[in-house]
Parts: sequence; C-alpha cells; structure tokens
Amino acid sequence: MRHSPAPYSRNVMASLERVVFIALTTVAVAACSDDGTRPADGSGETSGLTTTASTTASTSAETGTEDSTTDDPSTTAGETGGVPKFDLQPIPDNAQGCGNGGGQGEEDAFSYIWIANSTQGTISKIETVSTIEQGRYAVTNDPTQQPSRTSVNQYGDVAAGHRFAARVTKVAAQPENCVDTNQNGMIDTSTGPDDIRPYGEDECVLWTTDLMPASNGTRAVAWEGGTIDPDTCENTTPNPRLWVAYTGNPVQVARLDGETGAILDEVSINSGGYAYGGAVNADGDFWVSDRSGLTLSKVDGEDLTVSIYPVPASNAYGVGMDQNGHPWFATYAVGPGDHVYRFDPDLEAFVDAGGTTGRYRGLTVDREGRVWVAGNSPCRLTLFDALTDSEISDSIELPGCVDPVGTSVDRDGYVWVVDRGASVAWKIDPVFHIIVGMVNGLVNPYTYSDMTGQGLNLVVNPPG
Repeated sequence: MRHSPAPYSRNVMASLERVVFIALTTVAVAACSDDGTRPADGSGETSGLTTTASTTASTSAETGTEDSTTDDPSTTAGETGGVPKFDLQPIPDNAQGCGNGGGQGEEDAFSYIWIANSTQGTISKIETVSTIEQGRYAVTNDPTQQPSRTSVNQYGDVAAGHRFAARVTKVAAQPENCVDTNQNGMIDTSTGPDDIRPYGEDECVLWTTDLMPASNGTRAVAWEGGTIDPDTCENTTPNPRLWVAYTGNPVQVARLDGETGAILDEVSINSGGYAYGGAVNADGDFWVSDRSGLTLSKVDGEDLTVSIYPVPASNAYGVGMDQNGHPWFATYAVGPGDHVYRFDPDLEAFVDAGGTTGRYRGLTVDREGRVWVAGNSPCRLTLFDALTDSEISDSIELPGCVDPVGTSVDRDGYVWVVDRGASVAWKIDPVFHIIVGMVNGLVNPYTYSDMTGQGLNLVVNPPG
C-alpha cells in the first residue's frame, strides 16, 4: 500500500525559522570560505600504503564479461570500537514519536554529508549545520580509481565506492568508532581539508575491500537500515550490512559485513549493462539501475533472487527510495525524453512523474514527499511531488552552477546539491529555494548517492 507523504507546503512557523537561519548562515558561509576551503588543483594530495584485501566469507559469484563502455573515463579488515549512535533522525517525529537525536539529547546529535573528491582520491566529511569540512580522508592509494558513490549508515559511517575500481572503503564518523592501530593512546585522523593522512594511516579509515572481477567500478553502494525500537528510538541492528554493485554485463552484486568488510553473499544480474545507482528498502532489498542495460533490478535481501524490469526510457541514472519503499530514478539522455519515474513494486509498473529535455542525474526523496533532482541541461535543480507523481518546478536556479550531479537532504531537511564542474556543494532551503550555505574547495566532487544517510533513514524510520 502506498502512503501519502506530508503536504508539500510547510507551516508558517517553520518558514519563519528558516528566514532567521538564512541570516545566520551568511556568517557560516563566510567562515567556511576562510578556513574550510581547499585549492581546486588538489594541492596537498597524498598517496598512501597498500595492504592486503579483506577475506571472503562465502562466495558464489558468476564470472562476467568485461564492460566496454566508456561513459566515465587493499587493506586488512579492521574492527570498530566504541558504541555507535543513532543520531541521524531528522526533526519531524515519526509514528512512534522518534524525532531528532534518535532518543538522545539534542547536544549529542550530529549530521554529516560525505562528498567524494573524485580525482583527488579522497572523501570529505562536512558538518551540515555549519557547512564546515571536519575531515578529508584518502580512501585509495591510486587517485585514478576515483572514489564516487558515498552511502551513509544509521550510525553516520560512510562507505565509498570507486568509479574505476571494484573497491569499497569504510570510514567512521566519530572518533570513538575509530581504531588506535598504532596504539599511541589517541586517534590519528584528519581534522580538515588541509590534513589528509596518507592512505592506510588515518585511523578512522577502517577497511577496504577489493572485489573481483575488477573491471569497471563500484557504482552502486547502499547500506541496509535495520529496525527502530519504538520505545528507545534506537536502531537495534548494531552491524548493518552493505550492498555493492559493480562491473557489468552481467552486473556483479556483493553484500559485505559492515564491521569487517568481508564478503558475505554474491549474485549476478544479467541486465545487459553496468551498475549505476542503488538504494535499499526497509526490507533490505537492493535496487540497482543499469544505465546501458536500460533496466531496474531488485536483489531480494532474504533469498538473493533477482528481478529485472526494463525501464520505459534510456539511461537510467541515480536511484532514490521513498517512504513506501518505491524506487525513484531519473533518466539522462541526449534529446527529448528525459523524465523522472517511480516504480511500484506491488503492481510491477513504472509511473511517469514527468520532466523535460533536461539531462536529469542524481535524486533524493525527503520527508515531506518531495523529490529533488539535479539537472544539467540547463543547469538547475528540479522538484517533483511524490504524492501526485508530478513535476512542481523544473527551474530552481543554482547561481554559478556548471555540472550538478547529486542531491541529498540533511537531518534538518535542507537540500544539498553537489556540482562537479564548480567544485562546490550548495545547501538550499527547501521552502524558499534559495542558497543558505556553501562548501568550496572540493575537488571534482562526483557524488549522487545517499551521502547523508537520510535517504535510508526515510525508509527505516518513516514519518507518521
């Protein structure tokens, strides 16, 4: 059954609060420009050490052929320490009354967005309220592998896939979950964009898993969610697993142990192309878009059976999930026919939400039932209504934009747009559609996955 999201228009009080925040954020943006930026040339880039790949727990992979598309030009598994938090719930309460802070105090809550600096081989951890970058982490010893898709779990930790390598790396969000590998009594980790530790030396970079075959990259990465305790409002799944889709023809899918990076399950999708976007529903099923194979596929989280659905358009791009577990995806093509679609798993049918000749890319669904999509032709942000499957606006301006790729929503409901060409990330008010924050100094940021964890939080902790 499909539930109705909250109405599009927010109440007057929320709007007034955002007006006040806009004035305050002007100071934050200026501060970010002074001490939170990084040269666009990637100066200060470091290369690190290479160690062995993590072990495979069980393998049933089918060997696929190497993908010939040119659409876009190992470590020992560690164990996390400390007690993870469930602090990613946004301000609105869900049906159980679980709101901001995950049942903990407001002062304990945190909210990060993780953005890949693709050609630098790093990912940035940015605090979404202040828009200040608090860490930058080398996730490969070879920047040409280009980290890209970043998926955040319900404890704030990130898994980064790579565009040109079958590799995924986990980074902890909080120092208490990092590992003092050199046993010096402290956590040696990045403190900002100008403090990049060599690969293998940052103690918050927990593990890297290299997958086989290694052709093409890990272009779909998504954590499983877990279950919310209605009494404590905490996630009762301490070690969520991670889905990864990579290579192509057939697409290879692996499910990893989130604590160690060990491979637990493997399956192939004979969709005819290569993986591009991915998302997980509340049941732990993995949905994958195949850009060249023109399909949307589901891997069942229980028995690993695969269902493949031909999409009604070309070049399926990013994938997002609404609160009902319905996948949304955008199409990116040359010429007319670019649209945004919702897939109804019960009816096994695609619903056309509309669109224009706009080269849509990454998308996200927020808790108000709004679908935010990056558009490239022309350069802008677009907005769709998940309740009526219709377009609201296809012309939200992004001043100075060049190549917007991904969108995300933070804990407080603000919309983030990552622009690869401009090397910037914008924070946008979802009601007034104006920029209230900005992060400069990113290096070819190419990210359009669930980079805040709020996409996942929507399906495991839906609003009432």
